[in-house]
Amino acid sequence: MKNFLSFADAGDYKALLAQALEIKQNPYGYQHVGKNKTVGLIFFNPSLRTRLSSLKAAYNLGAQAWVLNAGADSWTLEMADGAVMNGTTQEHIKDAIAVMSQYCDVLGVRTFPTLKDKEADYSEEVLSKILQYATVPVISLESATLHPLQSFADLITVAETKRKERVKVVLTWAPHVRALPQCVPNSFADWFSEVDWVDFVITHPHGYELDPKFTKGARIEYDQKKALEGADYVQAKNWS
Repeated sequence: MKNFLSFADAGDYKALLAQALEIKQNPYGYQHVGKNKTVGLIFFNPSLRTRLSSLKAAYNLGAQAWVLNAGADSWTLEMADGAVMNGTTQEHIKDAIAVMSQYCDVLGVRTFPTLKDKEADYSEEVLSKILQYATVPVISLESATLHPLQSFADLITVAETKRKERVKVVLTWAPHVRALPQCVPNSFADWFSEVDWVDFVITHPHGYELDPKFTKGARIEYDQKKALEGADYVQAKNWS
């Protein structure tokens, strides 16, 4: 069983990228891949683009798909082991994921950080529980710390549109009216710091450093103007 949670799960990213570009050119040419297969999608928070694109991808590949909005379309799930469920939860995640695994061949999961406790968010409690109890491969549709499919889509866009062998890609912090999670910039850094034809730079104010396990030694430049010099692509994103 192979999960897809981060860049590390991509294996040979060049081969994966080439395959993705090929499928994009012929989106209905691989329906044999999903024939008689079911993709299950469970969302613990609202989603528009990720939900629709995941459904469309499943259909294009010839698979069936179902969507479950946790807590809205189902019983509210308990995460804690040994909990007495006499409050607001009616079913344990252990049992729920075991059942879902029986009704799909791949399980896509979207979770979200609370933005109240960084340590708790980075523990990936919900995703970790699902990985523990699932008996089918799990695809992250976004988690508290990473958004791998979005970053892979960004890489596809750069590969499709670049006009020279090496390009400079800059991830820059940008202001927003409210605090946003770190999953998108974490994931962007996780992917683009590994691409050998990208000169990758991250720029942000002091105090907004991302986790080094995702930036992986990428160049950090606190002077945004300097960081943007000669950039071919800029990803502007807020994070708290």
